[in-house]
Amino acid sequence: MSKAKPSRTHPAATAANMENAGRALVLQGGGALGAYQAGVYAALVEHFDALDWVAGVSIGAINAALIAGNAPDKRVERLREFWNLVSSGPTQRVPAWFGDRALLNQWSANMAAVFGIPGFFSPRMSPALLLGGAAPLLSYYDTSPLRATLERLVDFDRINACECRFSVGAVNVRTGNSIYFDNTRQKIGPEHIMASGALPPGFAPVHI
Repeated sequence: MSKAKPSRTHPAATAANMENAGRALVLQGGGALGAYQAGVYAALVEHFDALDWVAGVSIGAINAALIAGNAPDKRVERLREFWNLVSSGPTQRVPAWFGDRALLNQWSANMAAVFGIPGFFSPRMSPALLLGGAAPLLSYYDTSPLRATLERLVDFDRINACECRFSVGAVNVRTGNSIYFDNTRQKIGPEHIMASGALPPGFAPVHI
């Protein structure tokens, strides 16, 4: 029996395949990690700005919407605008002499929990203090500021024109199963981005 020789791909063929390959950007969740993602994207576009597919979950879904929902020459600007907005609260500006970095981070997190984050969420009355059947539908924070921010900074018509494929992941709160929203299968709106970032009981689930 003859021994099969391992196949070898010619370098030129490999290069051609790379040229024809699509570019996809996948952004994970993780709160403040989103600011890092924005910085990395700003560095990446110095080398290329064409993307075939953008996907994300939670804070990554917000960044993905800011990227896919704007023209290539506006994407970094919109990312900066969003991150400047959500870090602009007076409660998050603490003098450097206040303490070490760990203490500053803890202070900032505590202030955000108490006062909310501009353009993202604001605290509301505890659901436990509300009467009637509305209480289970609510949460500790109101995310309507995020909807307004998304409507201002993201062109959803552009996303739904499918110039670039766009997908975001969420969890079905009733089943616990993952679900994905894709602009090739359905019309995408702010509610899909907000559903990806919903985290009961902090952020209320979003009905799609």
